[in-house]
Amino acid sequence: MKKYGFLILISVVFTACQPKLNVPAVTDDNKNLNSLTTLEIGDNIIFLQDFILNPAAIDSVTSSSNGLKIAVSADKLNAKLTVQPEMEQFVDVNIWVKGVAYSLPCRKTDKIDYTFSFDAQSKRYKRIQIAGQMNDWTASRTPDLKLNEKGLYEVTINLSPGTYLYQMALDGEQNHDVTNPNKVDNGFGKYNSILQIGGKNDSFPALLTDKISGYKISLSLQNQANNIFVYWQNYRLPNKFLKIGNKKISINIPAEARKIDRSFIRVWASNEYGVSNEILIPLQKSEVLTDSKYITPNDKHAQIMYFMLVDRFKNGDASNDKPLNRPDVNPKADYWGGDLAGLQQKIEDGYFEKLGVNTLWISPLNQNPTEPYGYYAPMKTKFSGYHGYWPVSSSQVDFRFGTNDEFKTLVSKAHENKINVLLDYVANHVHEAHPLYKQHPEFATNLYLPDGSLNVEKWDEQRLTTWFDTFMPSLDFSNPKVVDMMTDSAILWMKEFNLDGFRHDACKHVNLEFWRMLTLKMKQNFPDKTIFQIGETYGSPRLIASYLTTGMLNGQFDFNVYDIANTTFAGIGGSDLKQVETILNASLNIYGNHNLMGYISGNHDKPRFMAYASGDLKFGEDTKAAGWKRKIGITDSTAYDKFFLFHAFNLTIPGIPVLYYGDEIGMTGGNDPDCRRMMRFDGWNKRESKLWNSIAKLTHLRRNNPVMMYGDFMNIENTGKTWVYARKYFDKQAIVFINNSDKSCTFEVELPKVLKTQQLKATFGTKFETKSHRIRVVLPAYSVEVLIN
Repeated sequence: MKKYGFLILISVVFTACQPKLNVPAVTDDNKNLNSLTTLEIGDNIIFLQDFILNPAAIDSVTSSSNGLKIAVSADKLNAKLTVQPEMEQFVDVNIWVKGVAYSLPCRKTDKIDYTFSFDAQSKRYKRIQIAGQMNDWTASRTPDLKLNEKGLYEVTINLSPGTYLYQMALDGEQNHDVTNPNKVDNGFGKYNSILQIGGKNDSFPALLTDKISGYKISLSLQNQANNIFVYWQNYRLPNKFLKIGNKKISINIPAEARKIDRSFIRVWASNEYGVSNEILIPLQKSEVLTDSKYITPNDKHAQIMYFMLVDRFKNGDASNDKPLNRPDVNPKADYWGGDLAGLQQKIEDGYFEKLGVNTLWISPLNQNPTEPYGYYAPMKTKFSGYHGYWPVSSSQVDFRFGTNDEFKTLVSKAHENKINVLLDYVANHVHEAHPLYKQHPEFATNLYLPDGSLNVEKWDEQRLTTWFDTFMPSLDFSNPKVVDMMTDSAILWMKEFNLDGFRHDACKHVNLEFWRMLTLKMKQNFPDKTIFQIGETYGSPRLIASYLTTGMLNGQFDFNVYDIANTTFAGIGGSDLKQVETILNASLNIYGNHNLMGYISGNHDKPRFMAYASGDLKFGEDTKAAGWKRKIGITDSTAYDKFFLFHAFNLTIPGIPVLYYGDEIGMTGGNDPDCRRMMRFDGWNKRESKLWNSIAKLTHLRRNNPVMMYGDFMNIENTGKTWVYARKYFDKQAIVFINNSDKSCTFEVELPKVLKTQQLKATFGTKFETKSHRIRVVLPAYSVEVLIN
């Protein structure tokens, strides 16, 4: 008894040493972490309801910066933040509610004026334009290039440092820049060129987690910092919680953290050159989370996602098989029998748990038409709606997949197995047979533009109104009635089936008003539920990021990293890992070092990685036509090794790894529909089994080690063919070695002093040597090792 009394006394003493913030630990108005907001020079509008559920309760919005002027609208729904050029690189905006200040961290844009030049090589053009991620692939949004005194065509664009894919539009003909050797395949028979824009200076601060001592956290600081911003939840910690030295920052965890199972410490530093990386530290009660046993399905950074097309996954109930079986529908475009019963069988037999997956993204389940639509002339075929993206109902599960009750049972079984379920939700459009369109055609955008041309597949120039096909009306989300109806539909699916969130289709084609209203209704209807929403947007990083805020989406798929990593690991276009590093760094700068972006191995709209890596699909060819015209196999088995490098990359960087069904065994195929072959669960060859086992080893490594989810990201060495990077989380570290060459490679790496070589273990059994801060590792061709303590 004396022993326990002593322990209680120690606990009381430690608790008493924790300083208090004297603020409410949890409030109904502000439960989610306020996202970092980037402010442009000039006027910026922020929507206060993104951050405060009841904006009528707001007292005021303030900031101590002289370079920032704030004006709140009369209805308190938004605030205009006017940024002067002299504003600091990072500022804290306070939203006051009932005398309590909730912090909104803000950074100033890092955009610079960049002059792009093009050598026409003595050819004459009437008009020279650039179209790419810098203008969301719409050439008219950037001035035409003009001839300068050196004989080059140029244009000045205001852009953030980073990497941009682009094409040249020469008299209206769009293709890659022949004067730029750096390019990647775009999957449609052409290439995209790569433009790299460097920053002004790299002397901005850098932060790393260092030590934990009871309720105190210490960080290491590189480069001078003029200001340190430390937040617990949405409260900025005052100076009494901090001790700032020359290269160290000490932080006291506030006593209020004891009242919440999961809360977060976030830290940024700034100086005249820019803003540091973000530090994100999860807390279990008032202690730093260091043990994976405390991680729950509510921890968003712990997700490993798996996406399947239900029709192509597993047939568990032959009684609902209803293929069209029509001569005008090619079998590749018909229903194949996959259903909810089959998916539930794989949940219950432990397939996903063994693979290490804890979140399922399920393709749309809405009832789709019973007749075929569309037409692919080269194969003279129409298509069934096997994929689920042609909804004719907003509430009913397609009878070919199962019933509403079956879906409820499936979600319940997934939750029993600690698996989250995200449903693919289609908001942008309906099928022409949907009752909504039949009864209210005015709720759709116009199929024809004012000049009489069809407004179909104009993905960028008519982004918010274009139809995907003539039988798929895009809904008009500038109409509040449409916003209200479609957000109510999504809430119905959440309530009816107890979902954990959504994968949202075609996000950039839907007005922001929809996303704000949907997320607001989510907060209102499910105040105590952790919900994850991830979107699909093809476009510039800035366009993608415009949907990422506390009031809209948690993440989107990072197709920019996918595109360059896909070609590089497949062995195409020079295979330069430095380009992957550059684009990844740009993403981390824009989306944050602890983002919730999805990093995919592939998807249903892309040719399979294995087809490229094995050489059976050629970069630059029409990958859709190839999938129709010939049987694509795997003639070079080293493709399996290359694919594991890609998987290992996705599973060891920040963000959410996303496995496309079949990629765990290296299925192959051209573009849609060839990339949608039926999943196989038996008859695997040795290479397929080895790939599956290697991926499972890494998924479980990630799930069992918080350093893989919350660790700071550190680039160490990149030669183009090899890459060494690390994740660091206080005294835990994981060091990743990638050999993307066709020869054995010896790594002899000098580690930064903040990394230690003691107690490291090789995940895949590679022998290594350490001496002081040096590590020597020998890796075979196309292989990877993760050293972790």
